[in-house]
Amino acid sequence: WTTIGSMKDLDAATLEEFQAFNKKFYTPNNAVLVVAGDFDKAKTKEWIQKYFAPIPRGEEVKKQTFVEEPINQTIKATYEDPNIQIPMIVASYRTPSMKTRDARVLDLISSYLSDGKSSKLYKKIVDDKKMALQIGAVGFSQEDYGMYILYGLPMAPNTTADILKEMDEEIVKIQTDLISEKDYQKLQNKFDNNFVNANASVEGIAENLASYYLLYGDVNLINTEIDLYHSITREEIREVAKKYLNPNQRLILDYIPSTKAQN
Repeated sequence: WTTIGSMKDLDAATLEEFQAFNKKFYTPNNAVLVVAGDFDKAKTKEWIQKYFAPIPRGEEVKKQTFVEEPINQTIKATYEDPNIQIPMIVASYRTPSMKTRDARVLDLISSYLSDGKSSKLYKKIVDDKKMALQIGAVGFSQEDYGMYILYGLPMAPNTTADILKEMDEEIVKIQTDLISEKDYQKLQNKFDNNFVNANASVEGIAENLASYYLLYGDVNLINTEIDLYHSITREEIREVAKKYLNPNQRLILDYIPSTKAQN
């Protein structure tokens, strides 16, 4: 979905609704301001007071917590699109809050499966077996629940069912056996590199500080989160895969060309 919502909903909204939304959420008490870099602290505080103090405080925004019933059976869906020529299979799993340790373990699993051409899924299904044009896995961590998504675009004569079978085989391997020590160290090195790159600029540091404060309430994670990833074991990777990535805990979407497009 798009960040601002569907055009249908936006077109149906009134000017008063837009104004009420702005008044409720775009207020100083619902914002995070980060100043990073080499600056004069006293002068900066003076400027903040000058430009932000006149903006009135808004009503307190109460965050809602959502509790969903667990998914205990495979949900199947099909979507036809006249604008595509190649089908795609999507397997989506519900995952825990981004604040949990398990969410970070799933980050490692996602990287292990699909990050780069040497990843397990890409090497097996795209390079070696040449069954798919593209294979991927991505995690969307959110405050309440997240999604872990596997997807693949089959190469004829293979079908979406063939691709799903191959992806499931790799998941079963993670659930059954420990990943090799070599692959584990490769994962840790990759996350170290990502951490350094994310904090290599003043802009990156400012952005991360804002995110850690807003979403986690802990700016010190900019210093310590990498240690959390370092502490994740190969055994945890196996157990978290067994906990969340099962056939009865997912939605399977067949995203296919419509009949009109094929004709």
